[in-house]
Amino acid sequence: MSEENADTLKIRIPEGFLVPRLYLYSFLNIIEASKKEVGQYVVLRNGDVFEAIIEGIEIVKEVIENRRKDGLLRKLRLDTLPMSGNDKRIFMKLCSELSCELDPAKILEAYIDVLRSRGINRLKEGLERFDIGARGYSLPSIFKLELYGFTRGPLFRDGFSMNSMMKVSSDFFILMLAGYLLSRVGRARVDERTWVSVHVLPLELAWSRSSWQKLQNLLSGLWHGIRPADALILHLLISLWNLLRNEPHNLIIFGVIDPAGSKPSAVSISVDAPLKDIYMRARELLDYLLEREWSRNALSRLVRKALNPNQAGREIAERLVKLLFLSLQGDIRALEELSLLSSRLEITTSTIKQPKDLEQEISDMARDARRLAKELLTRRKI
Repeated sequence: MSEENADTLKIRIPEGFLVPRLYLYSFLNIIEASKKEVGQYVVLRNGDVFEAIIEGIEIVKEVIENRRKDGLLRKLRLDTLPMSGNDKRIFMKLCSELSCELDPAKILEAYIDVLRSRGINRLKEGLERFDIGARGYSLPSIFKLELYGFTRGPLFRDGFSMNSMMKVSSDFFILMLAGYLLSRVGRARVDERTWVSVHVLPLELAWSRSSWQKLQNLLSGLWHGIRPADALILHLLISLWNLLRNEPHNLIIFGVIDPAGSKPSAVSISVDAPLKDIYMRARELLDYLLEREWSRNALSRLVRKALNPNQAGREIAERLVKLLFLSLQGDIRALEELSLLSSRLEITTSTIKQPKDLEQEISDMARDARRLAKELLTRRKI
């Protein structure tokens, strides 16, 4: 790239692909540059866009290194790069080219060195096309989630076409890898036997770098669960409330079964989280609840119990949270039903023969829900 356009970089958008595009967005949201989609490309502009890309990769490398210093995140293996046997062969080829160990931080560090030696012209060439043919790298299963597992969730199209044999440049490979590593923020139990990695991904190039980094920090760790969707969305709203005040943007959440042995990576759950739309509808009432410690804690408890697959009386928590979710968005019938149901449960729970621990859990849920409903009803009358 010549000096006169060294402040601009065009990156081909992976056409027809959802997951690679979202990994790319995940990485580009931490780049300090203006971003605009023009046709089939993302155009980055910065005084020195080459250094902006390098700085972004360094940030992801630091994220991995910081996870290794955190006991919980290390225990959850969020500092690692899961792979199947087939994936490993692809990564070994990459590591051979980069002359580095098979380790995510080492791969990113080695790529930065190679990138500096090659210069911006080589980077431009590597990002001009997505599929470069036989001379490129095959896509590991973490980049091909459209081919595996449950892919009829939000934003996955029926009958999509995907060339599983396509190959990409090392530059495209690393940018998607950086986005993948950044998005893999947590682990969650789906049922008694199944754990998934939780990936939080942006649907647009709208987040500021500082907010996108804060989001990763706020959501990193052990998640209570990732379904039902309304409970998950409320959890995200509560966790990210201060960020959303300034930047209400939408997300998608994937629960991904990590690859291992002969098994590829696969999507177990996908949840569309239209935080911007819900924030605009629920802003006044939710802000009212979250600014008070008791109501914030009560709401958080109910959401946590609805998400936890091992929670006693979880079905009750799910029903109460669903009504809360609708009530916060202005559904007066849902709010009235929440008030009646929670009051009835609180009164009748002790009269039904059931285990004491379950009785206490349902009583606690009903009390929290009744008090929240009362606050919301009072607020609507003001």
